[in-house]
Amino acid sequence: MKPILEIGMYILAAAAIFSILFVVGYALKAVFIPVKTVTNQIDSASDIVDKTYDADNAIYNYEWFKTQYEKIQANRDQIIIANNTIAEFKSTYGNPNDWGYANQQEYARLLSIKQGLQSQDRNLVAEYNARNKMANREIFKDKLPLHVDDILW
Repeated sequence: MKPILEIGMYILAAAAIFSILFVVGYALKAVFIPVKTVTNQIDSASDIVDKTYDADNAIYNYEWFKTQYEKIQANRDQIIIANNTIAEFKSTYGNPNDWGYANQQEYARLLSIKQGLQSQDRNLVAEYNARNKMANREIFKDKLPLHVDDILW
């Protein structure tokens, strides 16, 4: 019976040692949480820099800002054309009070087109300005405006 008692003592001692190591492991983990937080922040910052200055990302962002700026300019040219079309329509058909149903409908359609273009302009400008404020994107603008102003048409 003595060997069974010795085996039981060894098992109990092993379980106690395992429990102590388990508790000590978690205690050490709790002590090093601030260190882990700092090292994770450093690692994250390094990963962000690596991804931001990646060649594909740089090309993508550079091209996006160039394309978006040109879209804004093209849309603004379309708004000018819409304004000119409306002015020509008014000069051709005279006083709106004298218009028939078809002319009123056409005028309403022209105004609707203009309003759609103005809404699109606000959306394009808002997206450009939002990306411009993102620190990881603004470095790729390359001589484009820092901010595109919203125009009151």
